[in-house]
Amino acid sequence: MQSTDLREHNLSVVLRSLVASSEPASRAAIAKATRLTKPTVSKLVEELVGAGLVQEGSPQVRGTGRPIVPLSPAQGTLVALGLEVAADHISCLAVDLAGREVSQHTEYLHVTARSVDAAVDRSARLIAAARTAAGAVPTVGICVALPGRISPDGSRVLSAPNLGWTDVPFVERLAAHPLLDGLPVRAQNDNRLAVNTELDRRPGASFLYVRGSTGVGGAIVLEGSVLDGQHGWAGEIGHTVIEQGGARCRCGRRGCLEAYVSYHALRERAGLSEDVLIEDLVDALALSTDRAEVIGTIGRSLGLAIANALNVLDLSTVVLSGYLAPIAEEISPVVRATVEAHALAVEAGPVTIERSDGLADPSLRGAARAALDPVLTSPGTWIRQHV
Repeated sequence: MQSTDLREHNLSVVLRSLVASSEPASRAAIAKATRLTKPTVSKLVEELVGAGLVQEGSPQVRGTGRPIVPLSPAQGTLVALGLEVAADHISCLAVDLAGREVSQHTEYLHVTARSVDAAVDRSARLIAAARTAAGAVPTVGICVALPGRISPDGSRVLSAPNLGWTDVPFVERLAAHPLLDGLPVRAQNDNRLAVNTELDRRPGASFLYVRGSTGVGGAIVLEGSVLDGQHGWAGEIGHTVIEQGGARCRCGRRGCLEAYVSYHALRERAGLSEDVLIEDLVDALALSTDRAEVIGTIGRSLGLAIANALNVLDLSTVVLSGYLAPIAEEISPVVRATVEAHALAVEAGPVTIERSDGLADPSLRGAARAALDPVLTSPGTWIRQHV
């Protein structure tokens, strides 16, 4: 590795360490966490402080040694924008490097194949409003959370069944919108972005993430990193087949998990109104049938898909998110019984089923976090271009 590349790498390591930390850290603590030498860390920190990416707190005296100067990501020196496009709304969140919310706005729109133009325009206007709220602070870029599969080059939504989208150049069209003024745009699957909110809570962990929403999605985390797969689609557990020739899924195939435990599938099968909120789904279903039957239906279908995934991935921890998180304790016995009947992992010990942290808008917040990546990956490049 050349010296320039090594310096960029080390700058990234130090900045990522501070961003991931839940509290300010000293130079010595950063050196210990990153395994870099103290003199190296001191030089890198000085460069980051001078560029306005890291801020120093007031010196703190601890014991008889020299005062410790706490360091943290700088507030208010840049913004990154997360955008979420869902079936019934579009939201935009602006955050700074410290993760502090600068602005958040939502517009309600029924997003379908017929409303792509409106979705692009509403998205651009939300982005413009967020940039206005940020003032003169430079914008890193935009990451869009979309409920579907994105083309490998990132420009098109190949399939988003819950939006009715097939091969829609949403990212390409949004990036070309005059209100964006050439701002870089990229997109990822909403569930893959939502899992970002779990990574800090589970550093270095390996787990299967399953999120119940209008559809069912997930992600695979191995030793603290989200697995991409060849096309960037790894973790699509919602389209695991649990019954050959079974119920038709919105993706057009039959027997997918999503056709049994998604919000749309459960609501439509029970004849419930579209006015039923996803967080009230299980309670609404239980009004017309026994709650234990509802929990059993969800738990058995989910357990079968999870067992298949654990057998392929050799994992033993599952994190439930979305509407599944509040009912995790209820469905866990059913899920676990089904998993134990089918998963090899139980031979090595019990399978752990946990709930997510319940953070509001995880896809949106994950998208905003992902939009910071250009600075976190190449802080030296950012410094040369903006300082």
